[in-house]
Amino acid sequence: MNFKRLTLFILPLIISSLIIILSNDIDLWKNFWKIFNVPVQLPPFSDLDSISRALDAKLQGLDPYFDNPYDLSQKPYSYTSIWLTFFELFRLNDQINFRVFNFLIIYFYIFIFIKLSFKINSNIFSIFLIISFFSTSNLLLLERLNIEIIIIILVFFISIIKNDYLKLPIYFSAIFLKLYPIFAVFIFMKNKKLFFLIIFLSLILLAIIKDQIYLILKNSIEYALIFVHGFPSIIKGISYYSIRNDLLINENNYLNFKILFIIAAIVYTSLIFFYNFRLGKKNLKKEFTLEEKFFVCGAGIYIGKMLFFSNWDYGLIFLIFTLPYIIRFNNNYKYMYLLILIICMNSIYFEGGNRYTIFYASKAFIVHLFKIIIFSYLCFYFSKIINTHLELKFKK
Repeated sequence: MNFKRLTLFILPLIISSLIIILSNDIDLWKNFWKIFNVPVQLPPFSDLDSISRALDAKLQGLDPYFDNPYDLSQKPYSYTSIWLTFFELFRLNDQINFRVFNFLIIYFYIFIFIKLSFKINSNIFSIFLIISFFSTSNLLLLERLNIEIIIIILVFFISIIKNDYLKLPIYFSAIFLKLYPIFAVFIFMKNKKLFFLIIFLSLILLAIIKDQIYLILKNSIEYALIFVHGFPSIIKGISYYSIRNDLLINENNYLNFKILFIIAAIVYTSLIFFYNFRLGKKNLKKEFTLEEKFFVCGAGIYIGKMLFFSNWDYGLIFLIFTLPYIIRFNNNYKYMYLLILIICMNSIYFEGGNRYTIFYASKAFIVHLFKIIIFSYLCFYFSKIINTHLELKFKK
């Protein structure tokens, strides 16, 4: 067994085992994450644990979307119901089974980081992959074990599998689990008929679980913090200042301003997209490279989440999939992108203080501006890739 293969399997085993061992001692757990300036939320792996607690409510005959008494924060359940079915099927509300599941998730997550480094085989990429791994966004993702981590694993396999029909069950599973992987649908665009069929089936799927989507959105909290991303979060933050200082936005017209803000963001995105994308017959690239596949998935998910959702910044880890494509550029813009991305992935360092002060507003403005710059940059190159692989022409 060569060194790479040994590293690929042994290193994830060591790291995942270490994290599971630490999680069994609360004091060690707190001290370990304190080293990396990651705020601890108990119990360990609290985000995944919240599903287990919602299952306990379901087994008691309650509907956790409305009545979730076992949740530590008493918050209503805000994930798709398939998670409850999955946890019940594999009895993940049992502590031992839950820890085994934790181990497997962490193992495969570390595995794909190492696998990515070997597949791309670039020193610059490997360096930034390590920096991304030790960012506060990624470490918080591991500490909470949010289900984003599972979607990242699924997106990785969607990108590397060559057969479109083998990708399908993974893709639809990802949508059932978290909804927004629908924005990775462009991974299928080389097969135009299949691509539009998948879009249609994805919309049908969302229609089937529309009641769950409504409850998820209703139960989700839009945070107006520095350590979040998404245009809904930005408008929420602006509304807080406006309401407090009796400015234009108030509680009565907030929803209208939010809708208007999102529409403006969609128009802005469309202008960037159609700057590069051309309708009609054109010469398409024959090869859909691995770097382009990773980029389309990572950038597509980030663009979709920015437009429609309020997201904790551990969701920025999806942007590691954009790096293999970006680092190939022979210009200085890629270094600006990488620097801004590192700052945003560690935005928790900018969090804290009175949220109604000019100082906090200035910090928030700069960090959210960086996230919008990333958004714009990705929209531009996302549309360029789509333009070289997708032809849309209309019959006269």
